[in-house]
Amino acid sequence: MTSRSLAALVSMLAAAPAIAQEANLEFNDGTGRWSTVLDGVMGGRSTGRISQEDPGILRFTGELSLKNNGGFSSIRTGVPQGIFAGAEGMTFRVKGDGRRYQFDIRCSDVRLMAGSFQVKFDTKAGEWTTLEFPFREFRLYNFGELVDGAPRLRSERIESIGFTLADKKEGPFAFEVDWVRPLGGAGSGGGQSLGSVAEKAGLTTLLSLVKAAGLELPKGERVTIFAPTNDAFAKLPKEKVEFLTSEKGKATLAAVLRHHVVASSIESPALLARRRVVALSGQSLAIDADALTVGGAKVLATDVGFDGGIVHVIDTVLVPELRTITEIAKQEPRLSSLVKALVAADLASQFGDRNPGPWTILAPVDEAFGALGDKAFEELAANPDRLRAVLAAHVIPGSIRRSDMPAMGKARTLGGASVKLALDNGQVTAGGARIIVADIEAANGVIHLIDRVITPEAPSEGMSPMPGIDPAKVAAIIELAIERGAPMFNAGDVAACAAIYEVAITSILELGGGSIPALTREVLADAIAEARREADASERAWIFRRAMDKAYSRATAGTD
Repeated sequence: MTSRSLAALVSMLAAAPAIAQEANLEFNDGTGRWSTVLDGVMGGRSTGRISQEDPGILRFTGELSLKNNGGFSSIRTGVPQGIFAGAEGMTFRVKGDGRRYQFDIRCSDVRLMAGSFQVKFDTKAGEWTTLEFPFREFRLYNFGELVDGAPRLRSERIESIGFTLADKKEGPFAFEVDWVRPLGGAGSGGGQSLGSVAEKAGLTTLLSLVKAAGLELPKGERVTIFAPTNDAFAKLPKEKVEFLTSEKGKATLAAVLRHHVVASSIESPALLARRRVVALSGQSLAIDADALTVGGAKVLATDVGFDGGIVHVIDTVLVPELRTITEIAKQEPRLSSLVKALVAADLASQFGDRNPGPWTILAPVDEAFGALGDKAFEELAANPDRLRAVLAAHVIPGSIRRSDMPAMGKARTLGGASVKLALDNGQVTAGGARIIVADIEAANGVIHLIDRVITPEAPSEGMSPMPGIDPAKVAAIIELAIERGAPMFNAGDVAACAAIYEVAITSILELGGGSIPALTREVLADAIAEARREADASERAWIFRRAMDKAYSRATAGTD
């Protein structure tokens, strides 16, 4: 950050509304404030270890032992007294192993040798769960016994919090924590709702549009909102505002508003240290620390806290790309051959309105297809299975920008194979093809123009048809679909999850030809037919998931 942008940032921080000290315990800066407390203090032999294998996640592992009258393993951290004043309870996001854990609170006015206010909760093995507990549900225990006539839990006197495993079951355990936050009240971020912040900051147009669109922020997540001023909205053409506020424009309005929200709480110093952030629209917003802009909009005020995250005020409405990958390709003169190939393979609709993605498309320009020669291109067009296989080598589930590619090294394509991502003499390449135009944003993904066609492995005689798809590739496609889709389902975006599963199953059926075992093909085809009769997106996702699990089991077991 330059001295000029730093000075401007200091000026904005001084002018920004004051916010209360946040009481949110996250792990972006490590886990150093947390420590283990084991039953060894009482002669037991249980173990416990804190680690951080994934950024922003505390991992607590060990083994519970009941020897020597032991039987507990715990972690805890001290907190500044008063930081939870006014809060009404606690919420946390955790992933366990199916065992029962407890959340512990210790207060300065109720000090017991082995006592704490506790609430117990069950975990689901391997699943992230967000839990909420009002303080009235906590009970005071000492040496495992309920304390009669216990005083009430006073939030302003909380001095430490933690988690304990004491379920009287010997054996290894694994428990992860994403974050811990207070519920309601001043301790949750100044006690300010988004509505109250918008009213105080003069962002009433934004607030009214959020209500009109029925926009919901990600549940259980803190967010960053880039909030245009009333004047910013007033600069929009009248006819555009009329469309956005009409029933017909409601979906577009929601897409525009999502383009102003990032699914993490980013304070201004951290924001200006980045080159870009990805909004809920799936599209990136460029950060210019020198110009103090986000997505081209000038930042007017920073770090306005509310109970769901942070607001940064901007002077311009950010408009996302609303065209789909297919629409952009059809309007791009250099991609006419790719469009013809997509239509011939009956894949154009997969990247249109019917599929929200996101996808990364490595799009060969016309000259790249021309380099194959007329004969090779005609052979591809005449063989839909081979053509789909070639096109699938250019599609990566998820949105990947060019700047992220060298660090990734490789990515798995829709066809199940890996494509190498590298930096070669200063040029980013994908599958050996040079990226000549990068990061073309679309409503359902991102497009990179490349200078040659990537061809999957095939027999040496020219462009003859592929023999089919082997079980390993079937398993790889399913693994990737679940890897991408399951987090979306858990985050509440069940439609996107269902779409990813549908594309994965369709790809297996279309790429596999006659190589797919009859029973597996029947299971997958039946799932497609059943899901198309189901209106509920969540149920569609489960229909697809059950079918994929069966197909995966057969593919990995090598049975029909």
